[in-house]
Amino acid sequence: MVAKIVLFLSISIGCVTAFCNPSSVSQPRCSLASKSRLDPSITPVIRSFIAPRFIRSDGTTCQSSSLSLPKKTMIHMKADDSASLEGDDASNSSKIRYLGSGENAIVRPGCVLVAPTHEYDHFLMKSAVFIHAIGMDDTEEMVIRGVIIDHPTAFTVGEMSPNIMGNLSNNLLFRGGRTGRDTAMLLHSAGGPDGPIKSSNMIGSSGIYEGGIVSAMESVDSDIIPPEQCKFFFNYMEFTEKELNDMFADMEDGDAWVSLEVPPEFVLDSNLERGQMWSRLRNYIRSVREKM
Repeated sequence: MVAKIVLFLSISIGCVTAFCNPSSVSQPRCSLASKSRLDPSITPVIRSFIAPRFIRSDGTTCQSSSLSLPKKTMIHMKADDSASLEGDDASNSSKIRYLGSGENAIVRPGCVLVAPTHEYDHFLMKSAVFIHAIGMDDTEEMVIRGVIIDHPTAFTVGEMSPNIMGNLSNNLLFRGGRTGRDTAMLLHSAGGPDGPIKSSNMIGSSGIYEGGIVSAMESVDSDIIPPEQCKFFFNYMEFTEKELNDMFADMEDGDAWVSLEVPPEFVLDSNLERGQMWSRLRNYIRSVREKM
């Protein structure tokens, strides 16, 4: 018997409201090192915890911290460095931003981390991880959370939670990682002030939003948006800053973890076999490296 997944989203009615109170959060003991892979432009936001939408006091993920970042902090590729992908991805290749690899990588909410070929962790091997939040946990340690976007399960979200009804219940459930107390989250691209799903805060500059399950079900059943615009993940990956630094420092034959910004369709694609998006993005990375 497969245990039912308890969704932390607004499954019953309304949104999760048990966010941390900024005034009750003490200043973090750790600071971002100068060689940190975290984008230095997000440091003031993290240190003052202006957007406390990351972790509840019980450690469960809530709505992602949507930290808006100046575009000048992005690492842009030269115009002649735009690499091509095969098939349906070719038209989106120009929308991918290369944020570096190894010690030169930038990590921030909304980016995708692509594993090197020598990564042998059970969950991270041949994985592409969408970073959806950076913040402090209940021990005041900085943590980075993301979901593996190409690790499908054999179940639909409706099979695992009777609270998800209608056409949206047929969406495939993806395993986001090893951590999370068997909780699940909804990511979609139909939020914002003018979007049909009640989820106002974008994750970084990704065009992706979290939560709003009730309005998502209503929007899909009313044919306002297609169900493919939504994607469910259960559990997530969590890294400390040191763990992330160690990951990116691990280089073999010139290959290391890479940070990218990709179109939202890449993250929300539910027609993925395990490692399939990783393979597509590795092809892109290979083309970029050939032009460097």
